[in-house]
Amino acid sequence: MSQCETLLSHDRLALFGFGLFETLLVTKDGPLFVDLHWQRMKKGADLLGLKLPDIRELLKQIQAYEQSPDIYPTALRITLSGGAPIVNLPSQLIIHKRLIPYTPEQFFSGIRLHLLHYPRNEQSPLVSIKSTNYLENILAKEEAINHEADEGLWLNTQGYICEGTMSNIFFVKGERLFTPCLTSGCLPGTRRQILLDLAHSLQIPTHQGLYTLSDLIQADEVFMTNSLMGAMPIRKLGDYSFEISPSGSKKSLMRQLELAYKNLITNTSSPFYSLVI
Repeated sequence: MSQCETLLSHDRLALFGFGLFETLLVTKDGPLFVDLHWQRMKKGADLLGLKLPDIRELLKQIQAYEQSPDIYPTALRITLSGGAPIVNLPSQLIIHKRLIPYTPEQFFSGIRLHLLHYPRNEQSPLVSIKSTNYLENILAKEEAINHEADEGLWLNTQGYICEGTMSNIFFVKGERLFTPCLTSGCLPGTRRQILLDLAHSLQIPTHQGLYTLSDLIQADEVFMTNSLMGAMPIRKLGDYSFEISPSGSKKSLMRQLELAYKNLITNTSSPFYSLVI
């Protein structure tokens, strides 16, 4: 399997949105957490019956990708197409780069959330994978933008907090960190897991469970995570406002985790920082 730039018309990715993708953060030292992204893509490939190259081969193809950005950090998207078994067309890897969409002002002041008007179906088999069938997420993000928000928040069909359109959600209450459990229907995000691991290393009590909108509204701090934003503070959800502490504040669990994450991704000796397996 080789990295391609042209998608054949009968590939199931083109016909049905049948495929998987991962978005990696790339710094001047290379792409971060390749192993974690590969592991999630492998689970998705097994579910969809697709063949994914092993991690060493994936790393070779990433490193062979010739387009270099002028600035860092940047985003690297890896797409695994569905192929076309009926004509013996194998899955293909498609790799391209784009700019980071978040601004320093957003990390400083926080972003606004919009409560989406329809629920996330936690029973869908797609919630556990990064499917290229992403239209639901795009429409939800557009709904949030149309309501002058930066991100949308899904509740699931049972009314519990689930996730953002492109992010996982955390909240802090009484010196404890909370995030929806995977049975809520949220994606098992790479940064979600890393933030939970960092919280454990900082001896911050963490809880994964089913939480209501009321739980969220009463939180001391709220933030979102994904591979490009790391940890992003939330300042408003509809008419409800949340406290935003200054960067580096030792009184803020969110800012403590933000600093720990920044230290992690700049420490090339970290076992999480995966360029060579």
